[in-house]
Amino acid sequence: MAEAQPSFSLSNQDTVGKYSNDVEWDRPKKGKLRIMTVSDSPWAPTGFGTNTKNLSCILHKEGHHIGYGGCQNPQHGKWHTPWPLGQTEKTAYFENLPILHPGQEKFGEKSFDQWIQTFRPDLVLGHLDFQMFKHMTDRKQPAYVQIPFRKSDGKLLNRKERMDIMNKAYKQIAKGVSWKLAVIIPYDGEPSVPQWQQQIDNIDYGVAMSRYGQLGLKKDFGIDCTYIPHGVDTGLFKPLVNPMYGKVEKPDVFMVGCVARNQHRKNLPRLMKGFAQFVKKNKLTPKEAKLIMHMDWNDAMGWKIPEFCDQYGIKEHLMPTMMGTLDAGQAATEEEMANLYNCMDVFVLPTGGEGFGIPTLEAMSCGVPICVTNYTTAHELIKSKDPENEDIPMFPLGGQQNDEGPNGRDHLEEEDICERGILIPYKDMWWDTPNRAAPQRAIASENAISEALQYYYDNPAKRIAAGKAGRKHTLAHYSWDVVGQRWKDWVTKINEELK
Repeated sequence: MAEAQPSFSLSNQDTVGKYSNDVEWDRPKKGKLRIMTVSDSPWAPTGFGTNTKNLSCILHKEGHHIGYGGCQNPQHGKWHTPWPLGQTEKTAYFENLPILHPGQEKFGEKSFDQWIQTFRPDLVLGHLDFQMFKHMTDRKQPAYVQIPFRKSDGKLLNRKERMDIMNKAYKQIAKGVSWKLAVIIPYDGEPSVPQWQQQIDNIDYGVAMSRYGQLGLKKDFGIDCTYIPHGVDTGLFKPLVNPMYGKVEKPDVFMVGCVARNQHRKNLPRLMKGFAQFVKKNKLTPKEAKLIMHMDWNDAMGWKIPEFCDQYGIKEHLMPTMMGTLDAGQAATEEEMANLYNCMDVFVLPTGGEGFGIPTLEAMSCGVPICVTNYTTAHELIKSKDPENEDIPMFPLGGQQNDEGPNGRDHLEEEDICERGILIPYKDMWWDTPNRAAPQRAIASENAISEALQYYYDNPAKRIAAGKAGRKHTLAHYSWDVVGQRWKDWVTKINEELK
């Protein structure tokens, strides 16, 4: 495999005590790979950053040399991080590759070529939305290919003949690229954008983070992705000692929680309005019911949370928390997040669509019942017994706008109440902006959210049983012991193909 030493200029800055300026890198163990991950930075409070960091730790422990191209990385250096999570005496590390043009690039698009030339990876593993990794797939083909208009006998080429020549030229050039490209592909709504097909065609290996995504990518683009779900450290995210845990009685304070990026796709006003209806119906004071919204309240892409809560009359019920921004060192630690989930009686996410849903999984692992919009991946997290071997529903355009389907309605029904939580029906759909994803997004029913909260408020035994069932399911299907082995097996297979 290729061997290289980094040539980036180094900074003496010591960011939150996790960087080291030691540039004497360990070479990959014999027969192992140089793997360059590209995603949000390891300290960024996003699903992409969380999953890529943990995956990088697993692959480092397997002897691969990891170069981490983080979209917010401020400098080059060794990044040390606890692994497994919660065990500070054990650490993994990887080579942090810096953004070379701060403020001028969002997804590492200007730094990517330098990362490739300097780190010289065998495998690039991207974990970004489609519009975020176009520069990576473009790198595998030339900016243009000159195609003739006529054949050797002077006759004009028809469209099919010109396309055949173009495709052959692209494939010949792509063979000259020394690195292979694998992408963990998010699929968080239907229908897909047709121009994504060109990006799919330039991916060597696709990984779907959900069964819903695996089926959707096959349906829309004909790509056979490997299914590897996101994982969670069940030893850290677990039910903590809580005097109320396991007691079949109403808590003194009913705590409703949500952890998410504050962005339009999450449909957060639906949660605030549903919570307001629930509080009003039960005449609950701020001392009797709290709403935890753990996110950046000042996110430029998000909702003005205090203003919405004031509008719905629940501002005094709102419990302040601080997720932090994408600046290093401001995000809550994993230990703090586990404590936060354990404060919740119910976790609610009125999302318009998810590629997976790491906060949902973390809440499940902590023994908290979950209520999530019945769209995209919620079904396999909340209802499926064995996601890999069951039929996963796809969603027709416009949703199921009839009385026979689970969606297209504004109330909760018995079929929505599952062993591990509640599937919130969506009452309609809206279109996301084309420059982001452009699939349809679900509009969760605030009435159904209120009814779901009422169900768990009135039935403490059901709430506790749902939390325990979620914990059991997480241990069986999503612990890093299970998911990490799947990644090790997959990379081993890729390694054999690259020899």
